[in-house]
Amino acid sequence: MRYEITVEPNYLKANLFDRETAEETREFLVAVAAETRKHKRAQILISVHTSRAIFRVEQYGILDYFKELGGLSKYRIALTADSEELRISQDYVESLARQHGLNVRSFHSEQAALNWLRDRRWPPDRRQRQERFEGQDQRRRQRRLNSGAPGIS
Repeated sequence: MRYEITVEPNYLKANLFDRETAEETREFLVAVAAETRKHKRAQILISVHTSRAIFRVEQYGILDYFKELGGLSKYRIALTADSEELRISQDYVESLARQHGLNVRSFHSEQAALNWLRDRRWPPDRRQRQERFEGQDQRRRQRRLNSGAPGIS
């Protein structure tokens, strides 16, 4: 396994090559976390190349690493991969991360990931906020209908 981490103007870029084991994954994630704190970057692009796909996320500690960065909504983490199998595993990581309120997204290309990282319209959980507001509007509408309906107090 080898990796390279570079500091870009608005994000940290971490490339991982030939990763095989859970221990190598943890070593890489620890290095990325250290550089993220050192350079005070809230946006991270992780690109994985010629590595084994990860489907046992808990064993690899990936979600723990993302949570460890702190401030769940403070960080945006974009994932890319160079094979279909890796992309599928990253989609799975994204799904689990979103269930835990983490702002992690998987992309098919580095350019798409960079576009998302550069998007200034975020707060990170914009989509979730919109869904919450829609639910509140529905409840208000339902209360109005119930309070105006005959025979309902």
